[in-house]
Amino acid sequence: MINTISIGLITIISLFIIFFIYKYRTTISQRTNLIDIPDKIRKFHTKGTPLLGGIMIFSVFILINIYLFFFENLDRPDVIILFNSSFCFILGLVDDLKKLNYRNKFFFLIIFFIFFLNLEPNLQITKIYFVTFDQYISLGSYSIFFTTLCLVLLVNAINLVDGINGLCILINIILLSWLFFITKEGNLFYTVMIISLFYILLFNFKNDLFMGDSGSLFLGCLIGLLIIHNYNNYLTTINFQVENIFIILMLPGIDMFRVFFQRMLKNKNPFSSDRTHLHHLLFDKILKLNTVLTIYLILFLSPIILNFFNLIKPYQIILIFFIIYTFIIFRLYRYKN
Repeated sequence: MINTISIGLITIISLFIIFFIYKYRTTISQRTNLIDIPDKIRKFHTKGTPLLGGIMIFSVFILINIYLFFFENLDRPDVIILFNSSFCFILGLVDDLKKLNYRNKFFFLIIFFIFFLNLEPNLQITKIYFVTFDQYISLGSYSIFFTTLCLVLLVNAINLVDGINGLCILINIILLSWLFFITKEGNLFYTVMIISLFYILLFNFKNDLFMGDSGSLFLGCLIGLLIIHNYNNYLTTINFQVENIFIILMLPGIDMFRVFFQRMLKNKNPFSSDRTHLHHLLFDKILKLNTVLTIYLILFLSPIILNFFNLIKPYQIILIFFIIYTFIIFRLYRYKN
């Protein structure tokens, strides 16, 4: 009963904070220069749009942690997650304001992750269990390097799906919901974060604000650390297969690697900007946001649902998805050319 009251109270305060920022979005964005200006090359919105979604969800995150600190419990991994996610939010905010060079951004991400991971072994990937081969792989001294690599790739993948209204927020809602269901704990944190993201989504759909890099970098870091933390906790009690994690992150991950590979084949910087991501290709063909989001979410959710109900083996899900994804990309490029 007390937890239900706490969830309701924190949710109401969180929604009020979001509404307050939304109400004064023009003033805040103009005074801070957090405005995304359309360039008619990659950005086709019709007006300068406030980049305040990240500030909204980060404010909710801080509020939840303040409550947990005073009234419940924040253990050491929670504190490390708090500080690391906060640094990623600040880095994203600076990027929104100053448009950081990708080298600088990746340099700071790597430094942040290495520093904080060294402080907490429970946030390091030390063992990987593959159910397909029924084998453990122990990473030993390579655990921090491997964990840092995974986090940097995930943060970048989440950042790259923030290309059309609603997509990044919906992906993060799904990821947080998945974490909520597999952990069966942390009701307050996940419930408030998910409800808050849905509220921000309404404003994003209206083209009144964007998440910005502050939002995508923060959420990518937060979700990555939460996945690792929960993976390590479950690894000590059950054989929690790494295929589960691969499947939940498969679509944005494979799309990121495909785009990087295509750019390198064309002797382009793999971190350069273009409109070759799946959501861009779909949007350029269909031109209807709701239809694009529906197609993308079907592709994203189908493997997760198949895996959740154990309808077929994980490696079969991955293989079938890869074939379907390749076919869709091939068809979209045929249309484009």
